[in-house]
Amino acid sequence: MTLIQVDKVSKLYNPGKADELTALDAVSLSINRGEVAVLMGPSGSGKTSLLSLIGCMARPTEGKIYVEGKDVVKLPERFLTDIRRKKFGFIFQQFHLIRELTVLENVLLPLYPLEISVRKMKDTALPILNKLKIDGKKHLKVKKLSGGEQQRVAIARALVNEPQVIIADEPTANLDRKLAQEFMESVAVLKSEGRTIVIATHDPFIHDHDLVSKTIVMGDGRIERIEKK
Repeated sequence: MTLIQVDKVSKLYNPGKADELTALDAVSLSINRGEVAVLMGPSGSGKTSLLSLIGCMARPTEGKIYVEGKDVVKLPERFLTDIRRKKFGFIFQQFHLIRELTVLENVLLPLYPLEISVRKMKDTALPILNKLKIDGKKHLKVKKLSGGEQQRVAIARALVNEPQVIIADEPTANLDRKLAQEFMESVAVLKSEGRTIVIATHDPFIHDHDLVSKTIVMGDGRIERIEKK
C-alpha cells in the first residue's frame, strides 16, 4: 500500500537568479508502507533534497507530494508542522542532541509541543529507552555517552512521537562498522513493527543490506534507477 507518493517533483534553489540550482528535476517515486527505502547517490545528486521533501521539511518548486493520499504541498505551514510531528521521526547525521541535557530530557523534547502531561510523556519514552537498551542511563547527560549510546538516544527521540515514518539522513556517516551494524539492528526492530524507513546514504553497508526493500539510485537531480529486492 502506497504511503508516500512523489509526483513529478522539482526543487530549485535561488530560482531566476544567476546562481539558480536545480536540485531535483521532475522526480516521481512511491514508497510503500513498511518498506525500508534507501536514497543513494554522490553529493549533489539530490538525495538529501528529496529526503527533506518526503519528510515535509521543505516544499517543492513544482510537483505534488501525497502522504496517505493527501496532497501536502499547499498545506499551510501549521498543518505541515502537525503532519511532521505526528507522522515522521527524524534521525540526523550529527544526532543533534543537546549535550547538557540528560538522555530522558533529550528524548522528551519532541513531545513538549503536544501539551501532554510530563507523566504521560515519560510513560511513552521509558519503554522506548528500554527497548533500545539505554534506559539505565536515562539520567546521564548526553555528553557522557559513547557514540553508540548517543545514536540510540537519537533513535529513541525519533520514535517517541510514535511516527509511521522514520527519516534518516546519512545516519552512519560518522560511525564505525560496529555502530553501523547496531544502527541496522535498530532498523530491523522498526521494520518488524511495521514502520516505514527512508534513508539517504553514501554507505554501501546500508544500501546492500538485506533489510532494504529498494534502493533509489540518484544522479544530477534525477532518479537513474530503482533496485528492488
